[in-house]
Amino acid sequence: MSNRGRSNWAKYLAGVVTLFLAGCNGFFVSPTLTSITIGANNGSTFVNVGATLQMIATGTFNDGSTGSVTATWTSSTPSVATVGGNTGLVLGVSPGTTSITATSQGITSGPASITVCGAVTSIVISPLNPTPLLGAGSLQFNATNGANGPSITSSVTWSSSNPAVATISNTAGTNGLATLVGTGTTTITATSCSLGSSTTLTVS
Repeated sequence: MSNRGRSNWAKYLAGVVTLFLAGCNGFFVSPTLTSITIGANNGSTFVNVGATLQMIATGTFNDGSTGSVTATWTSSTPSVATVGGNTGLVLGVSPGTTSITATSQGITSGPASITVCGAVTSIVISPLNPTPLLGAGSLQFNATNGANGPSITSSVTWSSSNPAVATISNTAGTNGLATLVGTGTTTITATSCSLGSSTTLTVS
């Protein structure tokens, strides 16, 4: 083969190698993480005191793909719940709410709100189906943990389905105090994590 032929052949091989390496480079470059979403593996946002809840982190990448990512986890209020820094395992410490976040490759997820529940087994509201007069002005509702259990009036969340009839307080010191606004019927509900109980208030 002439020197010219060998030169052309070398240039051809160099071009093939260059194209091959360029293709391999594009093939083997890992996609870049762009965002992280987090949540519990069972979809819950509640955990009991002393119980655990497994969080998972899902990454979205610049090529449009998604997949699980290894992250560093934090809890905004460790006195309510801790989270394993490398595991995402949440442990309920005391009743309340905390925000869990995960960070990976410099990207931090939005917060996931986790509520830690006390040992509430059932909610009993009293009085049951009261019918006060509008002129009474207000009515105190109470809640207990079970029929004969301790008061949980200040730890449950109260709501009224019809604020035009009555509103109800969640302010410390007046928890469960309904203010009578107008005549009619409203449903008063007390909730604690995933548990709830309701009664009907009729104002005349």
